Amino acid sequence: MSENRLFDLFVIGAGPGGYTAALLAARRGLRVGISEGSHCGGTCTNRGCIPAKSYIESIRLMAQMKNAERFGIDPVPVAATLEHLQKRKTRIVTRLVKGIEYLLAQAGVAVFSANAGFLGENVLQVGGDRVTASSIIVATGSSPRRPSLFDLPGLLTSDEVFDLRQAPASLLIVGGGVIGMEMAHIFSHLGTEVTVIEALDRVLATEDEDVSKGLVSLYRNVRFMTSARVAAVERGVVDTLTVETLTGQEKIHGESLLLCIGRDPVLPGGMLQQGVAINASGGLQVDGSMRTSLPGVYAVGDVTGEHMYAHVASKEAEVAVAHILGDRTRAMDYSAIPSVVFTQPEIASVGRKEATGMNRGTFPVSALGRARTMEESEGFATIYCGPGGILERVTIMAPHATELIAWATLAVARRLSVEEFLGPSYPHPTMAELLKEAAADAQGLCINKP
Repeated sequence: MSENRLFDLFVIGAGPGGYTAALLAARRGLRVGISEGSHCGGTCTNRGCIPAKSYIESIRLMAQMKNAERFGIDPVPVAATLEHLQKRKTRIVTRLVKGIEYLLAQAGVAVFSANAGFLGENVLQVGGDRVTASSIIVATGSSPRRPSLFDLPGLLTSDEVFDLRQAPASLLIVGGGVIGMEMAHIFSHLGTEVTVIEALDRVLATEDEDVSKGLVSLYRNVRFMTSARVAAVERGVVDTLTVETLTGQEKIHGESLLLCIGRDPVLPGGMLQQGVAINASGGLQVDGSMRTSLPGVYAVGDVTGEHMYAHVASKEAEVAVAHILGDRTRAMDYSAIPSVVFTQPEIASVGRKEATGMNRGTFPVSALGRARTMEESEGFATIYCGPGGILERVTIMAPHATELIAWATLAVARRLSVEEFLGPSYPHPTMAELLKEAAADAQGLCINKP
Protein backbone atom coordinates (compact mmCIF):
# COMPACT_ATOMS: atom_id res chain seq x y z
CA MET A 1 0.00 0.00 0.00
CA SER A 2 1.27 3.46 -0.86
CA GLU A 3 2.45 5.39 2.19
CA ASN A 4 2.02 9.15 2.46
CA ARG A 5 5.32 10.75 3.52
CA LEU A 6 5.70 14.39 4.59
CA PHE A 7 8.88 16.46 4.20
CA ASP A 8 9.97 20.06 4.49
CA LEU A 9 12.13 19.51 1.40
CA PHE A 10 12.23 16.71 -1.11
CA VAL A 11 15.08 16.49 -3.62
CA ILE A 12 14.71 14.57 -6.90
CA GLY A 13 18.11 13.29 -7.97
CA ALA A 14 21.24 12.60 -5.91
CA GLY A 15 23.92 14.08 -8.15
CA PRO A 16 26.21 16.96 -7.07
CA GLY A 17 23.35 19.47 -6.95
CA GLY A 18 20.87 17.12 -5.34
CA TYR A 19 22.95 15.65 -2.54
CA THR A 20 24.48 19.06 -1.76
CA ALA A 21 21.00 20.53 -1.34
CA ALA A 22 19.84 17.62 0.80
CA LEU A 23 22.85 17.79 3.12
CA LEU A 24 22.68 21.57 3.54
CA ALA A 25 18.98 21.53 4.33
CA ALA A 26 19.17 18.56 6.69
CA ARG A 27 21.98 20.16 8.66
CA ARG A 28 19.80 23.23 9.08
CA GLY A 29 17.13 21.10 10.70
CA LEU A 30 14.72 20.48 7.82
CA ARG A 31 13.02 17.12 7.28
CA VAL A 32 14.59 16.08 4.00
CA GLY A 33 14.00 13.24 1.56
CA ILE A 34 15.88 12.46 -1.63
CA SER A 35 15.18 10.05 -4.47
CA GLU A 36 17.64 8.45 -6.86
CA GLY A 37 16.66 5.88 -9.47
CA SER A 38 20.25 4.87 -10.19
CA HIS A 39 23.33 5.52 -8.03
CA CYS A 40 24.07 8.38 -5.67
CA GLY A 41 26.55 10.82 -7.15
CA GLY A 42 24.75 11.23 -10.47
CA THR A 43 26.41 11.37 -13.87
CA CYS A 44 29.51 13.18 -12.61
CA THR A 45 30.51 10.51 -10.11
CA ASN A 46 29.35 7.41 -11.96
CA ARG A 47 29.64 8.09 -15.71
CA GLY A 48 31.35 11.45 -16.23
CA CYS A 49 33.82 13.60 -14.33
CA ILE A 50 35.26 11.00 -11.97
CA PRO A 51 35.61 8.05 -14.40
CA ALA A 52 37.22 10.32 -17.01
CA LYS A 53 39.70 11.79 -14.54
CA SER A 54 40.51 8.34 -13.21
CA TYR A 55 41.51 7.26 -16.71
CA ILE A 56 43.35 10.52 -17.38
CA GLU A 57 45.45 10.25 -14.21
CA SER A 58 46.50 6.74 -15.23
CA ILE A 59 47.37 8.01 -18.72
CA ARG A 60 49.38 10.89 -17.23
CA LEU A 61 51.42 8.54 -15.05
CA MET A 62 52.03 6.19 -17.96
CA ALA A 63 53.28 9.08 -20.11
CA GLN A 64 55.66 10.17 -17.35
CA MET A 65 57.00 6.64 -16.95
CA LYS A 66 57.61 6.40 -20.68
CA ASN A 67 59.62 9.62 -20.42
CA ALA A 68 61.53 8.45 -17.34
CA GLU A 69 64.88 8.94 -19.07
CA ARG A 70 64.23 12.69 -19.32
CA PHE A 71 64.01 12.73 -15.51
CA GLY A 72 67.34 10.91 -15.13
CA ILE A 73 65.65 7.57 -14.43
CA ASP A 74 66.36 4.36 -16.29
CA PRO A 75 63.33 3.65 -18.49
CA VAL A 76 61.29 0.47 -18.09
CA PRO A 77 58.61 -0.98 -20.39
CA VAL A 78 55.17 0.32 -19.45
CA ALA A 79 51.70 -0.17 -20.89
CA ALA A 80 48.08 0.32 -19.86
CA THR A 81 45.07 -1.84 -20.63
CA LEU A 82 41.54 -0.55 -20.62
CA GLU A 83 40.44 -3.46 -18.44
CA HIS A 84 42.86 -2.47 -15.68
CA LEU A 85 41.91 1.20 -15.96
CA GLN A 86 38.27 0.22 -15.69
CA LYS A 87 38.85 -1.79 -12.52
CA ARG A 88 40.62 1.18 -10.95
CA LYS A 89 37.79 3.50 -12.02
CA THR A 90 35.18 1.18 -10.50
CA ARG A 91 37.04 1.07 -7.19
CA ILE A 92 37.21 4.87 -7.03
CA VAL A 93 33.58 5.38 -8.03
CA THR A 94 32.31 2.76 -5.57
CA ARG A 95 34.16 4.43 -2.71
CA LEU A 96 32.82 7.88 -3.59
CA VAL A 97 29.23 6.61 -3.93
CA LYS A 98 29.44 4.91 -0.55
CA GLY A 99 30.81 8.15 0.90
CA ILE A 100 27.80 10.12 -0.37
CA GLU A 101 25.42 7.49 0.98
CA TYR A 102 27.16 7.68 4.35
CA LEU A 103 26.89 11.48 4.50
CA LEU A 104 23.17 11.37 3.67
CA ALA A 105 22.55 8.76 6.34
CA GLN A 106 24.55 10.70 8.93
CA ALA A 107 22.55 13.84 8.18
CA GLY A 108 19.26 11.98 8.65
CA VAL A 109 18.14 12.32 5.02
CA ALA A 110 15.51 9.77 3.97
CA VAL A 111 16.82 8.11 0.80
CA PHE A 112 14.42 6.58 -1.73
CA SER A 113 15.92 4.21 -4.29
CA ALA A 114 13.36 5.06 -6.94
CA ASN A 115 12.49 7.65 -9.56
CA ALA A 116 10.09 10.42 -8.58
CA GLY A 117 7.27 11.87 -10.63
CA PHE A 118 4.86 14.76 -10.10
CA LEU A 119 1.25 13.98 -9.17
CA GLY A 120 0.20 17.55 -8.41
CA GLU A 121 1.29 20.69 -6.61
CA ASN A 122 3.95 19.68 -4.08
CA VAL A 123 2.91 16.03 -4.39
CA LEU A 124 5.16 13.28 -5.78
CA GLN A 125 4.99 9.58 -6.46
CA VAL A 126 8.28 8.01 -5.38
CA GLY A 127 8.28 4.29 -6.01
CA GLY A 128 5.44 2.94 -3.90
CA ASP A 129 5.24 6.05 -1.73
CA ARG A 130 3.21 9.22 -2.05
CA VAL A 131 5.30 12.20 -0.93
CA THR A 132 4.17 15.70 0.01
CA ALA A 133 6.81 18.39 0.51
CA SER A 134 6.67 22.08 1.32
CA SER A 135 9.54 22.62 -1.13
CA ILE A 136 10.91 20.46 -3.95
CA ILE A 137 14.28 20.70 -5.67
CA VAL A 138 14.57 19.04 -9.08
CA ALA A 139 18.10 17.85 -9.79
CA THR A 140 17.51 15.11 -12.35
CA GLY A 141 20.49 15.98 -14.53
CA SER A 142 20.88 15.27 -18.22
CA SER A 143 21.44 12.49 -20.73
CA PRO A 144 23.69 12.33 -23.82
CA ARG A 145 22.17 14.02 -26.86
CA ARG A 146 21.40 11.48 -29.57
CA PRO A 147 19.75 12.82 -32.74
CA SER A 148 17.75 10.41 -34.88
CA LEU A 149 20.68 10.06 -37.29
CA PHE A 150 22.59 8.32 -34.51
CA ASP A 151 19.67 6.38 -33.03
CA LEU A 152 21.29 3.05 -33.82
CA PRO A 153 22.20 0.13 -31.53
CA GLY A 154 25.79 -0.18 -30.43
CA LEU A 155 26.83 3.45 -30.75
CA LEU A 156 28.73 4.73 -27.74
CA THR A 157 27.97 7.84 -25.74
CA SER A 158 29.75 9.18 -22.67
CA ASP A 159 27.36 7.00 -20.61
CA GLU A 160 28.67 3.74 -22.13
CA VAL A 161 32.27 4.45 -23.07
CA PHE A 162 33.59 3.61 -19.61
CA ASP A 163 32.08 0.14 -19.85
CA LEU A 164 34.54 -0.80 -22.62
CA ARG A 165 37.00 -3.48 -21.52
CA GLN A 166 39.21 -3.20 -24.58
CA ALA A 167 40.37 -0.16 -26.48
CA PRO A 168 39.20 -0.21 -30.12
CA ALA A 169 41.79 -0.15 -32.87
CA SER A 170 40.14 2.97 -34.28
CA LEU A 171 37.57 5.38 -32.86
CA LEU A 172 35.44 8.05 -34.52
CA ILE A 173 34.49 10.79 -32.05
CA VAL A 174 31.64 13.03 -33.18
CA GLY A 175 31.96 16.29 -31.27
CA GLY A 176 35.08 18.23 -30.36
CA GLY A 177 33.88 19.85 -27.16
CA VAL A 178 35.15 19.15 -23.65
CA ILE A 179 34.01 15.53 -23.49
CA GLY A 180 35.14 14.75 -27.02
CA MET A 181 38.62 16.17 -26.46
CA GLU A 182 39.08 14.35 -23.15
CA MET A 183 38.07 11.10 -24.83
CA ALA A 184 40.48 11.78 -27.70
CA HIS A 185 43.23 12.30 -25.12
CA ILE A 186 42.47 9.02 -23.33
CA PHE A 187 42.09 6.72 -26.31
CA SER A 188 44.94 8.14 -28.38
CA HIS A 189 47.28 7.33 -25.48
CA LEU A 190 45.89 3.79 -25.34
CA GLY A 191 47.02 3.24 -28.91
CA THR A 192 43.67 3.85 -30.60
CA GLU A 193 43.62 5.62 -33.96
CA VAL A 194 41.33 8.58 -33.17
CA THR A 195 39.44 10.88 -35.53
CA VAL A 196 37.50 13.85 -34.13
CA ILE A 197 34.67 15.25 -36.25
CA GLU A 198 33.49 18.74 -35.24
CA ALA A 199 30.71 20.74 -36.95
CA LEU A 200 32.18 24.11 -35.93
CA ASP A 201 35.33 25.57 -37.43
CA ARG A 202 37.46 24.56 -34.45
CA VAL A 203 37.44 22.20 -31.48
CA LEU A 204 36.84 23.55 -27.97
CA ALA A 205 34.96 26.47 -29.45
CA THR A 206 34.00 27.69 -25.95
CA GLU A 207 37.67 28.40 -25.21
CA ASP A 208 39.96 31.04 -26.73
CA GLU A 209 41.05 30.40 -30.29
CA ASP A 210 44.74 30.23 -29.41
CA VAL A 211 43.92 27.46 -26.93
CA SER A 212 42.06 25.45 -29.57
CA LYS A 213 44.82 25.85 -32.12
CA GLY A 214 47.54 25.15 -29.58
CA LEU A 215 45.97 21.90 -28.43
CA VAL A 216 45.39 20.63 -31.97
CA SER A 217 49.03 21.31 -32.83
CA LEU A 218 50.10 19.10 -29.91
CA TYR A 219 47.78 16.19 -30.72
CA ARG A 220 49.69 15.03 -33.77
CA ASN A 221 48.42 11.44 -33.44
CA VAL A 222 44.75 12.54 -33.63
CA ARG A 223 43.02 13.45 -36.88
CA PHE A 224 40.77 16.51 -36.64
CA MET A 225 37.99 17.25 -39.10
CA THR A 226 36.43 20.66 -38.46
CA SER A 227 33.54 22.37 -40.27
CA ALA A 228 32.42 18.79 -40.81
CA ARG A 229 28.84 17.49 -40.62
CA VAL A 230 27.90 13.81 -40.44
CA ALA A 231 25.39 13.13 -43.21
CA ALA A 232 25.02 9.36 -42.86
CA VAL A 233 25.98 6.51 -40.53
CA GLU A 234 26.45 2.90 -41.61
CA ARG A 235 26.79 0.19 -38.99
CA GLY A 236 28.84 -2.91 -39.62
CA VAL A 237 31.92 -4.69 -38.41
CA VAL A 238 33.50 -1.29 -39.03
CA ASP A 239 31.38 1.85 -38.70
CA THR A 240 31.31 4.17 -41.71
CA LEU A 241 30.45 7.86 -41.57
CA THR A 242 29.67 10.02 -44.56
CA VAL A 243 31.08 13.40 -43.58
CA GLU A 244 30.38 16.64 -45.41
CA THR A 245 33.16 19.22 -45.25
CA LEU A 246 33.84 22.51 -46.99
CA THR A 247 35.64 20.56 -49.73
CA GLY A 248 32.96 17.92 -50.31
CA GLN A 249 31.96 14.50 -48.97
CA GLU A 250 34.27 11.93 -47.44
CA LYS A 251 33.68 8.47 -46.04
CA ILE A 252 35.65 7.62 -42.91
CA HIS A 253 35.79 4.32 -41.05
CA GLY A 254 36.27 3.29 -37.46
CA GLU A 255 35.90 0.21 -35.30
CA SER A 256 33.76 2.19 -32.85
CA LEU A 257 31.76 5.42 -32.89
CA LEU A 258 31.53 7.70 -29.86
CA LEU A 259 28.91 10.47 -29.80
CA CYS A 260 29.90 13.58 -27.81
CA ILE A 261 27.60 16.34 -29.08
CA GLY A 262 26.16 17.62 -25.83
CA ARG A 263 23.57 16.62 -23.27
CA ASP A 264 19.84 17.23 -22.88
CA PRO A 265 17.99 17.94 -19.63
CA VAL A 266 16.00 15.08 -18.10
CA LEU A 267 12.72 16.16 -16.49
CA PRO A 268 10.85 14.11 -13.87
CA GLY A 269 7.71 12.36 -15.02
CA GLY A 270 4.54 14.42 -14.84
CA MET A 271 6.32 17.75 -14.54
CA LEU A 272 5.36 19.04 -17.98
CA GLN A 273 1.74 18.22 -17.18
CA GLN A 274 2.01 20.67 -14.28
CA GLY A 275 2.61 23.49 -16.78
CA VAL A 276 6.21 24.21 -15.81
CA ALA A 277 8.02 26.81 -17.94
CA ILE A 278 10.80 25.55 -20.23
CA ASN A 279 13.73 27.68 -21.44
CA ALA A 280 15.35 27.86 -24.88
CA SER A 281 17.78 25.06 -23.95
CA GLY A 282 14.92 22.67 -23.24
CA GLY A 283 15.56 22.78 -19.50
CA LEU A 284 13.58 24.12 -16.56
CA GLN A 285 13.38 27.89 -16.54
CA VAL A 286 14.57 29.34 -13.22
CA ASP A 287 15.09 32.76 -11.68
CA GLY A 288 18.11 33.97 -9.71
CA SER A 289 16.96 32.01 -6.66
CA MET A 290 16.65 28.81 -8.75
CA ARG A 291 12.83 28.87 -8.55
CA THR A 292 10.86 27.33 -11.39
CA SER A 293 7.46 28.62 -12.50
CA LEU A 294 5.79 26.09 -10.15
CA PRO A 295 5.21 27.35 -6.59
CA GLY A 296 7.66 25.83 -4.13
CA VAL A 297 9.61 23.99 -6.85
CA TYR A 298 13.28 24.74 -7.56
CA ALA A 299 15.72 23.31 -10.10
CA VAL A 300 19.51 22.99 -10.01
CA GLY A 301 22.18 21.47 -12.23
CA ASP A 302 21.93 20.07 -15.74
CA VAL A 303 18.13 19.93 -15.66
CA THR A 304 18.13 23.70 -16.27
CA GLY A 305 19.93 23.13 -19.57
CA GLU A 306 22.51 25.81 -18.76
CA HIS A 307 26.04 25.78 -17.31
CA MET A 308 26.32 21.98 -17.14
CA TYR A 309 29.11 21.69 -14.58
CA ALA A 310 29.06 19.79 -11.31
CA HIS A 311 30.54 22.78 -9.46
CA VAL A 312 27.76 25.00 -10.81
CA ALA A 313 25.10 22.52 -9.68
CA SER A 314 26.51 22.54 -6.14
CA LYS A 315 26.54 26.34 -6.01
CA GLU A 316 22.98 26.50 -7.37
CA ALA A 317 21.96 24.08 -4.63
CA GLU A 318 23.38 26.46 -2.02
CA VAL A 319 21.34 29.33 -3.47
CA ALA A 320 18.12 27.29 -3.65
CA VAL A 321 18.43 26.03 -0.06
CA ALA A 322 19.23 29.53 1.19
CA HIS A 323 16.01 30.80 -0.43
CA ILE A 324 14.00 27.95 1.05
CA LEU A 325 15.39 28.82 4.48
CA GLY A 326 14.25 32.43 4.10
CA ASP A 327 17.29 34.23 2.68
CA ARG A 328 15.81 36.43 -0.06
CA THR A 329 19.09 38.29 -0.75
CA ARG A 330 21.07 35.38 -2.16
CA ALA A 331 21.09 35.03 -5.97
CA MET A 332 23.08 32.88 -8.36
CA ASP A 333 25.99 34.65 -10.02
CA TYR A 334 27.34 33.14 -13.25
CA SER A 335 29.92 35.85 -14.00
CA ALA A 336 32.91 33.86 -12.74
CA ILE A 337 32.24 30.21 -13.53
CA PRO A 338 35.49 28.34 -14.25
CA SER A 339 35.70 25.95 -17.18
CA VAL A 340 38.18 23.05 -17.04
CA VAL A 341 39.34 20.52 -19.62
CA PHE A 342 41.52 17.60 -18.54
CA THR A 343 43.58 17.20 -21.66
CA GLN A 344 47.39 17.23 -21.77
CA PRO A 345 48.22 19.98 -21.11
CA GLU A 346 45.19 20.90 -19.05
CA ILE A 347 43.00 23.84 -20.05
CA ALA A 348 41.07 26.19 -17.79
CA SER A 349 39.44 29.57 -18.11
CA VAL A 350 37.20 31.97 -16.22
CA GLY A 351 35.53 35.30 -16.92
CA ARG A 352 33.80 37.04 -19.79
CA LYS A 353 34.65 35.75 -23.24
CA GLU A 354 34.25 39.08 -25.08
CA ALA A 355 37.87 40.06 -24.67
CA THR A 356 38.10 42.34 -27.72
CA GLY A 357 39.85 45.62 -26.93
CA MET A 358 41.07 44.53 -23.51
CA ASN A 359 44.63 44.87 -22.34
CA ARG A 360 46.31 41.49 -22.60
CA GLY A 361 49.26 39.85 -20.89
CA THR A 362 50.65 36.39 -21.57
CA PHE A 363 53.49 34.16 -20.44
CA PRO A 364 54.74 30.84 -21.86
CA VAL A 365 55.10 27.67 -19.79
CA SER A 366 58.51 27.09 -21.39
CA ALA A 367 59.96 30.11 -19.54
CA LEU A 368 58.90 28.87 -16.11
CA GLY A 369 61.52 27.21 -13.91
CA ARG A 370 59.05 24.88 -12.19
CA ALA A 371 57.72 23.68 -15.53
CA ARG A 372 61.23 22.84 -16.67
CA THR A 373 61.80 20.68 -13.58
CA MET A 374 58.64 18.82 -14.60
CA GLU A 375 59.92 18.41 -18.18
CA GLU A 376 56.98 20.49 -19.38
CA SER A 377 57.25 23.22 -21.97
CA GLU A 378 53.90 23.49 -23.78
CA GLY A 379 51.24 26.03 -23.01
CA PHE A 380 50.73 29.52 -21.62
CA ALA A 381 48.59 31.73 -19.42
CA THR A 382 46.80 34.84 -20.65
CA ILE A 383 45.21 37.55 -18.52
CA TYR A 384 42.76 40.10 -19.93
CA CYS A 385 42.19 43.41 -18.17
CA GLY A 386 39.44 45.94 -18.61
CA PRO A 387 39.24 49.61 -17.56
CA GLY A 388 41.15 50.37 -14.39
CA GLY A 389 43.22 47.23 -14.82
CA ILE A 390 40.37 45.02 -13.53
CA LEU A 391 40.85 41.32 -14.29
CA GLU A 392 38.09 40.26 -16.66
CA ARG A 393 39.29 36.92 -17.99
CA VAL A 394 42.03 34.36 -17.37
CA THR A 395 42.92 31.51 -19.72
CA ILE A 396 45.45 28.82 -18.89
CA MET A 397 46.86 25.97 -20.97
CA ALA A 398 49.44 24.34 -18.77
CA PRO A 399 50.16 21.51 -16.34
CA HIS A 400 47.83 21.83 -13.34
CA ALA A 401 45.74 24.50 -15.09
CA THR A 402 42.61 23.03 -13.49
CA GLU A 403 44.08 23.79 -10.05
CA LEU A 404 45.55 27.18 -10.91
CA ILE A 405 42.19 28.45 -12.15
CA ALA A 406 40.82 28.48 -8.60
CA TRP A 407 43.03 31.47 -7.65
CA ALA A 408 42.15 33.18 -10.91
CA THR A 409 38.44 32.56 -10.29
CA LEU A 410 38.63 34.29 -6.93
CA ALA A 411 40.44 37.23 -8.52
CA VAL A 412 37.86 37.61 -11.32
CA ALA A 413 34.91 37.14 -8.96
CA ARG A 414 36.26 39.78 -6.56
CA ARG A 415 37.11 42.07 -9.49
CA LEU A 416 40.70 42.50 -8.43
CA SER A 417 42.96 44.83 -10.33
CA VAL A 418 46.25 43.65 -11.78
CA GLU A 419 48.05 45.56 -9.04
CA GLU A 420 46.04 43.75 -6.36
CA PHE A 421 46.62 40.44 -8.10
CA LEU A 422 50.35 41.06 -8.06
CA GLY A 423 50.35 42.28 -4.45
CA PRO A 424 51.19 39.02 -2.63
CA SER A 425 54.49 37.22 -2.96
CA TYR A 426 54.16 34.12 -5.13
CA PRO A 427 56.18 31.10 -3.96
CA HIS A 428 59.08 30.06 -6.17
CA PRO A 429 59.48 27.79 -8.03
CA THR A 430 55.79 27.02 -8.64
CA MET A 431 53.34 26.82 -11.51
CA ALA A 432 51.41 29.66 -9.83
CA GLU A 433 54.11 32.01 -11.08
CA LEU A 434 52.64 31.51 -14.54
CA LEU A 435 49.73 33.73 -13.48
CA LYS A 436 52.00 36.26 -11.83
CA GLU A 437 54.13 36.65 -14.94
CA ALA A 438 51.10 36.95 -17.23
CA ALA A 439 49.67 39.66 -14.96
CA ALA A 440 52.99 41.50 -14.95
CA ASP A 441 53.02 41.31 -18.74
CA ALA A 442 49.58 42.93 -18.84
CA GLN A 443 51.23 45.88 -17.09
CA GLY A 444 54.21 45.84 -19.42
CA LEU A 445 56.42 44.95 -16.45
CA CYS A 446 57.28 41.30 -17.07
CA ILE A 447 61.06 41.03 -16.82
CA ASN A 448 61.16 37.26 -17.33
CA LYS A 449 59.25 36.97 -20.60
CA PRO A 450 61.45 35.75 -23.46
